[in-house]
Amino acid sequence: MAVGLFDPVAGSTGIVVSRKRPGHFVALTEDGRIDAVLAQGGIKLAAALEKRAAIGVSNAQQGSNDLSVSLVPAPSVKTVDPYDISIVMPAEDGEPVVSEADRDAWSRFRVAYDVTLEATPFKVSGVLLLLPSQDPYSLTERGTELFVPVFSPTVQANGVTLRDTPRDAVLVNRSHMRRVSATARR
Repeated sequence: MAVGLFDPVAGSTGIVVSRKRPGHFVALTEDGRIDAVLAQGGIKLAAALEKRAAIGVSNAQQGSNDLSVSLVPAPSVKTVDPYDISIVMPAEDGEPVVSEADRDAWSRFRVAYDVTLEATPFKVSGVLLLLPSQDPYSLTERGTELFVPVFSPTVQANGVTLRDTPRDAVLVNRSHMRRVSATARR
């Protein structure tokens, strides 16, 4: 068996093992951030949030949204109410909030919009994929989905760009949205 060196800088091939921690997420609220793990295994974060009931969590830590105050253990946090969350995203080692298969299917059959969503104190910019019958400006109205995914996101909290925002997608709570700015992509 031949074994070659893996040099990611040179772009050569090799085996890269990536271990994602199921259910590890970061929730941004008006008051700060919660870093936790879903207590119930085998359920996706988006599905847990869409049940619109408090979700059980473990290993919770709390801190400021912009991480200017470090995360500290929060053993008293046992549940998180989806209605308190403005934005939710995978933790650095967490699974994506939208699977690659879903993202691929959505990008083929949905209309892409460049958007900026304001959910005080946050501003989220990125790409929104909606069905042709959906209007991005109706997102501030009550709908069947509580959270909508924004792809290739940039998140700002009180004017400060968060550096730990994932590259793939974040979920934004529709009930926290105050303003939507959208342009159809060509």
